Amino acid sequence: MDIGIAYDTKKEDLRVPLSPGAVNTLVKNGHPVYLLKGAGESSDFRDEDYIKKGAKIVYSEEELYQRGKLIVTVTPPPVETIPLINSESILMSFLHLAAASEKYLNELLKKKITAIGYEVITDTSGEFPVLSSTSEIAGSLSIQIAAHYLQTNLGGKGILLGGAPGIQPARILIIGAGSVGRAAARAASALGATVLIVDRDVKKLRLVEQHFRERVATGFSSAHSLAEWAKDADVVIGAVYIKGAKTPVVISEEVVASMKKKSLIIDLAIDQGGCVATSRPTTLKSPAYEYKGVIHYCVPNITSLVAHSSSLSLSHVLFPYVLEIADRADRGENFLKAIPDLAAGTYIHKGKITMKVLADFFKKEYSPIESIL
Repeated sequence: MDIGIAYDTKKEDLRVPLSPGAVNTLVKNGHPVYLLKGAGESSDFRDEDYIKKGAKIVYSEEELYQRGKLIVTVTPPPVETIPLINSESILMSFLHLAAASEKYLNELLKKKITAIGYEVITDTSGEFPVLSSTSEIAGSLSIQIAAHYLQTNLGGKGILLGGAPGIQPARILIIGAGSVGRAAARAASALGATVLIVDRDVKKLRLVEQHFRERVATGFSSAHSLAEWAKDADVVIGAVYIKGAKTPVVISEEVVASMKKKSLIIDLAIDQGGCVATSRPTTLKSPAYEYKGVIHYCVPNITSLVAHSSSLSLSHVLFPYVLEIADRADRGENFLKAIPDLAAGTYIHKGKITMKVLADFFKKEYSPIESIL
């Protein structure tokens, strides 16, 4: 099966979905791999590294999309390039279609592309294996970023995250006790910050209690309690995630206005629309802005800050899926029937929307994946 590794040349995302080592195994299994020139450079993987492992370098998006029957990328292709993709190809990416435009969705449907979102691939235990690989990095990174933006020279409150003898540590509120929130709690508590992690899922809170003991406090999330906790926080980290859906806003503009001046919001849910009313997507070059006296950090591709580590982590989890898709396709098998994780992570198949929450959001017809297969 012809596999294309793409990247959006217009976006400052520095990650690549498959490492040279993963490519080597794909090629050895008889699957030609085409790499858009420079796709791995920012992740410290040179074109030569891929060539040595058997990949072929292509020099235009048009050539890559025409060659590839399975397109693997980190950020989704821009809407203007979708017509270049072969009809009925497979596209795997962090798609976040609930936060995309209806035009984007329609273009995918028109081409009858099988669109698989890394963020919605779900294993039999209900976990998100690919998303978790980057979420844990994002959670840890959020604490590095928090320490940075609390500094005086960046307009922050001028406080040390972990405090000092006789000096109180920073108060960190983490909204969401999934893999992102737990990773953030782990990093923050290790540095000595005062951490409160909140969620509506008592099972997740129980897991936090068991893992962190008294080092991290937990709370049941409600509109009233969040408003009170946010007022006292030096840092609020939004780590809310609902599979396939646009993230609900849990922190209103009024709550933001009530927060302490020079405090910090890091909205890690921004790629799904954001969980703070005053959040808007920012970039690695211009990552933060101030609103209502509160600093906002809302970079969707935050793990690009550690592109090499993020790319390796993503590749380790993604590669087995890619290999199985390619192997089964070569044998004429329907991979979606054989791999439940990927069936659960499919937004669109054969021109039909196969994820109910997405169909409901855009008010379009929903076709269960089972009915198409």
